[in-house]
Amino acid sequence: MDIEAPRTHSHQAYTDADGGRWCEVYLDTYRLPSGAETVRHRVRVGGGRTGVVVLARRGEDILLVRQWRPTTGRWAWELPRGFGETDPLSDALRELVEETGLVGSAAAAVAYLDVDSGLLESEVAVVEVSVQGDARLRPGAVGDGEIAAARWWSPREIAQAIRAGELRDGFTLAALGASRAVRD
Repeated sequence: MDIEAPRTHSHQAYTDADGGRWCEVYLDTYRLPSGAETVRHRVRVGGGRTGVVVLARRGEDILLVRQWRPTTGRWAWELPRGFGETDPLSDALRELVEETGLVGSAAAAVAYLDVDSGLLESEVAVVEVSVQGDARLRPGAVGDGEIAAARWWSPREIAQAIRAGELRDGFTLAALGASRAVRD
């Protein structure tokens, strides 16, 4: 039987200028089953609301966006994603418009992920969205212009990019895997 390790103390080490709307960092003390105590960092993003990663489909093709990621110091192809503001389905449709200008339909949550269970508190919903075949991409159409490019990828192209180490974003890989498991 699994024994829980209860949190015995929590200290907020950081909160953003918006009072924790986007990022908070905590130092938490836990009592392990052995009786020993350990201190861990915990990060809460988006106020603890469920985030969203958008798996937009046009037939079998999947939409990826390209953006600069300062934390890794490189450009990344990845699925659109964002903070939760209302509910996962509405958030997915909003993120898709903000990042690509595309209007999706038939949104459905297919999985929920703990993308870094050792650090991040918030879960992320994988939401599949259908997009009409003739819809026109407009990367960064709305929002702050963080998206440099967007394009449709075939399943074969995605597999090749993963094998070549060109597609390595953890949100994207986990969402693709979860979606495939649900479909199989």
